[in-house]
Amino acid sequence: MDNCDQDAGFRLGPIKEEVKPDISQLNDSNNSSFSPKAESPGPFMQAMNMVNVNNNNNPNQQQQQQQQQQLQQYPPNHPLSGSKHLCSICGDRASGKHYGVYSCEGCKGFFKRTVRKDLTYACRENRNCIIDKRQRNRCQYCRYQKCLTCGMKREAVQEERQRGARASTGRLSVGGGATGSGIGVGGGPGSGANSASDDFKPNSVSRDFTIERLLDAEQRAEAQSGDRALAFLRVGPNSTVQPDYKGAVSALCQVVNKQLYQMVEYARLMPHFAQLPLDDQVILLKAAWNELLIANVAWCSIESLDEAIAGVGHDSGFERRSPVMQPQQLFLSQSFSYHRNSAIKAGVHAIFDRILSELSVKMKRLNLDRRELSCLKAIILYNPDIRGIKNREDIELCREKVYACLDEHCRLEHPGDDGRFAQLLLRLPALRSISLKCLDHLFFFRIISDRPLDELFIEQLELQPPPGLILKPE
Repeated sequence: MDNCDQDAGFRLGPIKEEVKPDISQLNDSNNSSFSPKAESPGPFMQAMNMVNVNNNNNPNQQQQQQQQQQLQQYPPNHPLSGSKHLCSICGDRASGKHYGVYSCEGCKGFFKRTVRKDLTYACRENRNCIIDKRQRNRCQYCRYQKCLTCGMKREAVQEERQRGARASTGRLSVGGGATGSGIGVGGGPGSGANSASDDFKPNSVSRDFTIERLLDAEQRAEAQSGDRALAFLRVGPNSTVQPDYKGAVSALCQVVNKQLYQMVEYARLMPHFAQLPLDDQVILLKAAWNELLIANVAWCSIESLDEAIAGVGHDSGFERRSPVMQPQQLFLSQSFSYHRNSAIKAGVHAIFDRILSELSVKMKRLNLDRRELSCLKAIILYNPDIRGIKNREDIELCREKVYACLDEHCRLEHPGDDGRFAQLLLRLPALRSISLKCLDHLFFFRIISDRPLDELFIEQLELQPPPGLILKPE
């Protein structure tokens, strides 16, 4: 990425390189003893293999010794340090022995849903996909086959279901977890006569997750938000924005604040989001807001790529939309656009160019439609891998249903393009990277409100449910 412009406008200092802590960063020649290889079946299976080769007389003792040695190889500051067991399927920290194998909650829930609903998967590659902590959601076929290879028993799932039916109290606890405190009939967080897990019955989730529902959530949120905004971004006395550009940046903040309010309404209208515990709703929004806004900007800017130059942009960098626009513009909303000349003066042209080249241009080449964009935004929102999530399995179930919607749409609308589903998902890493850089700029210019974003989200989420929110009947 090129350095930011230093000649005029906001004088942006060097931005720190992105730091993305990841287990795989330890997988080099000097640290090979600290981290398992990505293609490894996991420490548990390695220990099992060594037991079978070296000693068949006392396999249990050998297995325990080998597994303990494997776990002790991690240094004290390693993310897996202190784990008693690792997941045999993906290498994540195991929560216990499930269906005959030490596994994490994610792989346990995935196997259980597959067996209970008798799901069938297909591999888009050669049926040898890597299944590890980072990539376990990419291929459901290979993940399920690895569950079976590692020893998970289908009959154990059926027996658990039969026991649960006999002891049923009329409530479904997803993944064996505690029933949550979701939004009940009254719409208030944690109210309820009904638990969060009650709303995540497989049949209910399958019925509610359709592309039409996802599109409807966006349209309703846009119609109902009006001019309301979250007071998140502002040009305050501590801002480092140059005086000549404070007016332009203030206008930008107003646009973003309105879109933030609309984004929260959109999330509340999404299937099953409002039934999650309030803490989970806030965590999901905090992790996704930046990516969701940038996705909208990139999408709105597609049509400007081929438009001709017409006039010179205003000094503020903003201008009202007209039929003929200048090229290289970002549409921050349907009413306002930001020109590259202003981005150069502000020292943010690197981000400007990345949004256009890595997102808008790629979307245009893929001929991305509105339904596919809605699915990608839902995948961003329902992220089960965020730290601190309580109902992880419920959120993972929602994301899997969105994957299924997107996959079906690609097969029906683009039957000759087998790689389209994967190409769409490949836009997400670039979106994530750009969103992190944008966040760096917000902190650098000190235009973020003193109030934590958590508080702003909670205030809006605790309001009465927006019209059209589907709640459970009593």
